[in-house]
Amino acid sequence: MQLPVNFTVQSKSESKIETQWESQANSLDPIPCCIPKEFGGPGGGYSPEDLFALSIVTCIIATFKVYTEKSNLSFETIDVNADLTVDKHPSENFLSMSHIKISIDVKGASDKERVEKTLNKAIQDCAVSNSVKTGKTFQINVS
Repeated sequence: MQLPVNFTVQSKSESKIETQWESQANSLDPIPCCIPKEFGGPGGGYSPEDLFALSIVTCIIATFKVYTEKSNLSFETIDVNADLTVDKHPSENFLSMSHIKISIDVKGASDKERVEKTLNKAIQDCAVSNSVKTGKTFQINVS
């Protein structure tokens, strides 16, 4: 792999808070996006908050998959759930993604101890997670 690597995405919308729009990366199928009901929008599509949490979750999964394959480790499934909290910044008057709780369940690990170490390394090395200042809590189960 040669660095830096660039990624390009596209998103376009009409006006009005209730208008849903589409976003996409490269030539992949577009995904529906909208303002969530919690912020007065219609819901029914991915919100910026959903995409933020998903970017962290999918980065952890991708990094873990690369690391396990390169280490000749295997697993049956990895199931990651995240709960993102949006709140007012404590010392300012703006909203921020204050905390994300991430639960990771790996099943069918070929070597439980090595797979758990590899998962912790993937969490530590996740480029997306390392790029955000949001507080993070991890709950890990490897079986």
